[in-house]
Amino acid sequence: MDMETLRQKLQQIVGIPLTIKELSKQDSSSFFNYKNSTLMDSVVNEGEVWFPLYSREGRMSVLAGELNALSLEEVQFMELILSNVRVQMQQSLSPQAEEEREVRNLSSWIHSELESGRLESYIPDNILIKKRMVTEMVPLLLVCEGLHLPDIPYFQLKRLLVSYFDGDVILIPLKEYEWLILAHKDLVSGSTDEKDEELEETEEEILSAFTLGLYELVASEWVGVFHLSVAPSIDPMNTLPVTVAMLRETIVLGKTFHITEHIHLPWHLVLERLVSSIPDNQRGRFLEQVGDHSALFTDTETLSTLETFFQLDCNVSETAKRMYIHRNTLLYRLDKIRNETGLDVRSFGDAVLVKLTILLYKVTKRK
Repeated sequence: MDMETLRQKLQQIVGIPLTIKELSKQDSSSFFNYKNSTLMDSVVNEGEVWFPLYSREGRMSVLAGELNALSLEEVQFMELILSNVRVQMQQSLSPQAEEEREVRNLSSWIHSELESGRLESYIPDNILIKKRMVTEMVPLLLVCEGLHLPDIPYFQLKRLLVSYFDGDVILIPLKEYEWLILAHKDLVSGSTDEKDEELEETEEEILSAFTLGLYELVASEWVGVFHLSVAPSIDPMNTLPVTVAMLRETIVLGKTFHITEHIHLPWHLVLERLVSSIPDNQRGRFLEQVGDHSALFTDTETLSTLETFFQLDCNVSETAKRMYIHRNTLLYRLDKIRNETGLDVRSFGDAVLVKLTILLYKVTKRK
C-alpha cells in the first residue's frame, strides 16, 4: 500500500485531516533517532503529533495530525499500524528496491520508444540507471516460455548473473519472462592484459562460448524453456531500443529455422534474416520454380542429413562422422536426394538452391 492511500484510510478512520510532511535534516535529527532501532513511534511538536513513516538521505517523512483532535487510543492505534508499515516502507526504500524501480523506468522508456518507432533515441537524463552504463556493453536477451513457467524473482536472477559474470551487470525486465542483460565488455571478453595473442579468439567466438555457459547455468537453475540471444558490444546510450528489437528478431528467427536450438546468434542467422524478409508471393514463385519437395523436407532423416551436411561445409567425411553413419550410407542418401529433386548438393550451385528451399519451406510452413 502506498503512503497516500494509507493516509486517506487513516484519515477516514480518525475523522481529522492528516498530512504527509518531509522534515529537514536538522528536525529529523532533533526529533527522531532514525539512525538506529530506537525510533520513537510518535513525537509532539507545536500542537501536532508526528508519526514517522520512513527516512531517506537523512530526511524523515512523517504523518502529521492535530494533537488536540486525537484521543490517546487513536494515537496508540496509529502508532501500532504505522510501526508495521514502517518496516515495509524501509524495505521498499532499500538500495535493491531502488535499483529495481530504476531499471523498470528504463524498461518503460524502451517500450515507449519501440512503440513509437524511435529506435536510436538517447536515454533521457531522468533515467538514473544510465549513470552505470559505459560505452562498451554486451547486450543479451533472455526469454523463458512454457506451459508451467517458474517463479524467477528479480534479485535471485540478478545474483546468479553477478556470480556468473564475476562483476556487476544491469538486469532490465522487459516483459514478465523477458530480460535484457547489459554487461561490461571486459566481464565477457576479459581485459586486454589477460589475452594471449597467439590464442586470441574473435569476439563472436568469445560471445558464443560465454552465452552457452550462461544458458546452461540458467536452465539448470529453473524449470522452463529458455532462449538466449547476444550481440557484439554496443554503446547503450543511444542504441538500446534498436538492440532490443534486433535481439527479439534473432530469437524469433532462431525458433523458426532451428527449432531444437536455444542459443541464437545473429551472425549465424544472416541468411535466415534475408529469407524471412522476402514477401510471401516471391517465396511462392521461387518454390514453384525449384519444384515442390515438401514431402522430402518433412522426412526427419533427410532434413537432418542436409542440415548437418551444410553445417559442415558440405564435407562428406565429416558429416558421416558427425552423424555416426558409414560414408557410403551418406552417399546413398545424397544420391537419393539428387534422384528425387534433380539437385546434387555436392555441387555448390545446387547446394545453395537446396539450402534456400529448406529455409523458405520452414518460414512458409510456420506462417
